[in-house]
Amino acid sequence: MKLIQTILGLLCAFALMVTLLITSVEAVTYWTPGYYEKEYRKYNVLENVHMEMDDLLDVTSEMMAYLRGRREDLHVPTTVNGQPREFFNEREIAHMEDVRGLFLGAIAVRQGCLIIIMASLAILLYTRANLKRLLPRTLCAGTLLFFALLAVLAAIIASDFSRYFIVFHHIFFNNDLWMLDPRTDLLINIVPEPFFMDTAARIAITYGASVLVVFLASCGCMLRTAKKSILSFFLCLSLCFGLFAQPAYAAPAWPNGPSIMAEGGILIDGNSGAVLYGKNIHEQYFPASITKILTALIIIENCSLDEVVTFSHNAVYNVETNSSNANLEEGDRLTVLDCLYAMMLKSANEAANALAEHAASSTEAFSAMMNAKALSLGCTDSHFSNPSGLNNPDHYTSAHDMALIAQAAFQNEVFSQIVSTLYYDLPPTKRNREGLRIYPGHQMIKKNSPNYYAGAVGGKTGYTTLAGNTLVTCARRNGMQLITVVLNGHQTHYSDTRAMLNFGFRNFRCLEISDYDSTYASIENDLTVAGLPTTDLSILRVQENRQITLPNNAEFSDTASSISYELPAGAPKHAAAWIRYDYGGHLVGSTYLLVGHTEPESSPPLREVPLIEPQSLLSEESPGSEIPAESAAEKSSALAFHIPPQVMAAFWILLAAAASAVIGYALLCWFLNQRKRESANRMLRRQRRQQRLQDIGISNDEFQHLLEQKRKRPSLLDGARRRPGKRYKHY
Repeated sequence: MKLIQTILGLLCAFALMVTLLITSVEAVTYWTPGYYEKEYRKYNVLENVHMEMDDLLDVTSEMMAYLRGRREDLHVPTTVNGQPREFFNEREIAHMEDVRGLFLGAIAVRQGCLIIIMASLAILLYTRANLKRLLPRTLCAGTLLFFALLAVLAAIIASDFSRYFIVFHHIFFNNDLWMLDPRTDLLINIVPEPFFMDTAARIAITYGASVLVVFLASCGCMLRTAKKSILSFFLCLSLCFGLFAQPAYAAPAWPNGPSIMAEGGILIDGNSGAVLYGKNIHEQYFPASITKILTALIIIENCSLDEVVTFSHNAVYNVETNSSNANLEEGDRLTVLDCLYAMMLKSANEAANALAEHAASSTEAFSAMMNAKALSLGCTDSHFSNPSGLNNPDHYTSAHDMALIAQAAFQNEVFSQIVSTLYYDLPPTKRNREGLRIYPGHQMIKKNSPNYYAGAVGGKTGYTTLAGNTLVTCARRNGMQLITVVLNGHQTHYSDTRAMLNFGFRNFRCLEISDYDSTYASIENDLTVAGLPTTDLSILRVQENRQITLPNNAEFSDTASSISYELPAGAPKHAAAWIRYDYGGHLVGSTYLLVGHTEPESSPPLREVPLIEPQSLLSEESPGSEIPAESAAEKSSALAFHIPPQVMAAFWILLAAAASAVIGYALLCWFLNQRKRESANRMLRRQRRQQRLQDIGISNDEFQHLLEQKRKRPSLLDGARRRPGKRYKHY
């Protein structure tokens, strides 16, 4: 019978744990006021879905009502990007039907657990179980067993997160519609991965707190019988500390990057230069038309924008048949600015040749300028043979080199304005009597494109049969400027770029070095720095407007800095030393230590460019894009998964809490067993004494009476104390 009662008690504990878990999910997702509004603002959801906050909160409220079974359908009218529409499309509605079934199933499980608890308690009462003794013990033991199972499950899932993520969906979902596409399905944009992780963390904290209350209350009931108030207090305190204490972590690990389909790819912070993610970043590939980024940068730095370029026969006809062009003819005359727009937006190869001949008299001479510029930017894997990027065995680059070139280009305001323009009107030419309006080939800056990405500044596309799809993209959000490069893609260049940008914006942040750095204090005892006297250290300062890029949970103090007095090429005029910052083996930024009271040197003034008002192009498409359209099957391809650092941190915290609880429970059981053993020994001694008294014929009451008389009888020693000096003879 005791075994059955123990099993029923453990069953109650397990049912209570499940009930608390489901209630914690409901409390966070349904009952937390202002939570969704705060998260939407935190992760720029409004910008991603192009909605007002009131409309988005209304959609969220209707979605929550649907999940709880208080609304029959998800046909919710709203306003997106100023246009009335239904928020949920058919794919999302089918997806949410399965999610609703999961939510309602969880509520049914909770009701079943409550029934199990009441039935078990009824049986225990019927069998006259000692609930005061049984329930606290089974609740403590059941809680530990439940958390041990959770820890084992978390370890299994963490071993292959992507696999078990898919298995979970195949168990609870009737189809593959859970693989939503961020380009067509708005639902995935209102619940991004960091939002999901925040919600999971809140659920874990709520659930952990409720379980801790139950566990400590059970421990208190067990300790109450011990009648050791001080020891009980300290034991409960140690249990609290063990459950709440987290392992002493080193600096957070570098986040795991996404999985991309292209052969080569890289993600860097354009401000700090930190490489946040890379795949085959030093492998050499054909670049195709992204070569024109370097061409444009050299032209902007060496030519005036109003200079006139005359198109030669070689410029127009020394190109591959059917390659990208702006329908220009020999003898056409355009300004450098017009040619730059034609080259960067329309990817006009004849414009690239004409600009090269204008700047260096021939494309061969201009190629030498390209290689010299690339070398000055730190490129080590590249060689350029023409200004346009057309196929040539001696024309190649790497993702890392292309990122360095793009970083330098996007630091130029003229270049940034050109590639971010949504259309440009070329003047009349021989073949274009009325002029020609051109559009960018980069789809991520056009709001009417399924590849649109909020925050995308611009970039350059490329495609040849040998190079495959190539793409360079720059995007800015929350003070960060990220640059991606995709090489040898297979019509997944946009999805690869999106995955890298999302990874960067969600997992990293930028810090101003001048707000944190004090490295120059280490040279206080040096007599000179780079040959300059440092007797007055007040003239030393860290260069301003320099940043480092760190994972979200990392701090500036987690970086390791090193100072060098050997200055790299291009160092500022008043630089005395170069400071490098590393984080976990990753270069995350650098700056210069400047000497003197002079103000930081400003960048040379940029030439003014006629401003062009960006247009939304809601009804206009870019004709003649040089990149093949993605197939529908590729657009709905499965998302790439990785184990977020928050998941691993939560797993280790859970494991440490379970271990602390097991140790605390073992100590508690040892203490109670000691008390039980002492009580049993006292009882045994009493029984032996009673047996001895029975053997000599004296009852226990008579023995107690004799003891009382002996206590009251004065001893000889007491008499001696009352009459000092008198001696007694003992017989």
